[in-house]
Amino acid sequence: MAKEKKQVSKKVKIIGNVIFFSVIAIIVTFSVWNFVDIRSGYKYPIFGLRKSVIVSESMATVNDANTYITPEMKQIKKYDVVTTQNYKNFDEIKQYDVATYFTGSKNLICHRVIDKYVDADGKQYIVFRGDANSTNDAPVSYDLIRGKVISVSKQTGHVVAFVQSPFFFLAIFGVIFFVALGIFIADRDKEKKLALAEEESETPETPTEPPEEQAQEEQTSEPQEEEIVEEQEETNQEQPEESSIEETPVEEPTEEQPAEEQPETEEPQEEAQEEKEIGEESPKEDKE
Repeated sequence: MAKEKKQVSKKVKIIGNVIFFSVIAIIVTFSVWNFVDIRSGYKYPIFGLRKSVIVSESMATVNDANTYITPEMKQIKKYDVVTTQNYKNFDEIKQYDVATYFTGSKNLICHRVIDKYVDADGKQYIVFRGDANSTNDAPVSYDLIRGKVISVSKQTGHVVAFVQSPFFFLAIFGVIFFVALGIFIADRDKEKKLALAEEESETPETPTEPPEEQAQEEQTSEPQEEEIVEEQEETNQEQPEESSIEETPVEEPTEEQPAEEQPETEEPQEEAQEEKEIGEESPKEDKE
């Protein structure tokens, strides 16, 4: 079970890392692409589409001079996001389309098409005007047109503006750095835990007994110790007695060496006792 859980956790971790870094890679790729698109004069939209943030009020309201505007023509406010698609050719541009064009500055201009024409030299031009403006813009060459507005996202420009700014790149690199650091620290902690677990598995574990069993063992061990002490004392007492009684070997007389005769010490003692008895009886006779 533990091995299966570890394998599942590893798979989940791998999948999570793949998803996270894939999302980061996609965001970074689109951000780099957008950066290149801006630097190139908006010539490389992503799959023919481009998102742009409206940063002025030139399309937010309707000027009274612009009588051609109908209620169906929606206005675009500041911080709305417009999605544009490239025109395939000059003939696709229709009057009153809302389109974007490049003037050589950093930002695109998003205005409504008023007219289009071809001059004597064959050059194609489009005339634009903002809904809030009373005059037309200068004619724009067809090669500066960057696309027709096909959709508008209301008030989401703050996010897109941040994504298109250099601060977004710093934020992405910061997130990648801290996530990588977190993964490194987590892996190092896991290695330490595994090393400690291996060391603990190598050292034999001493079984811990509950306190009740320990108390019972102590009670049973005390009488055994007393018996052992008494047995040791008895053995210590018996050992000197056994060691003190030693049989001295008696040498038996052999035929070659006759046994030595012990001096007769009992006869002089008997003679002395008889002399004393005689001495005691003699005074009694004298007195008679």
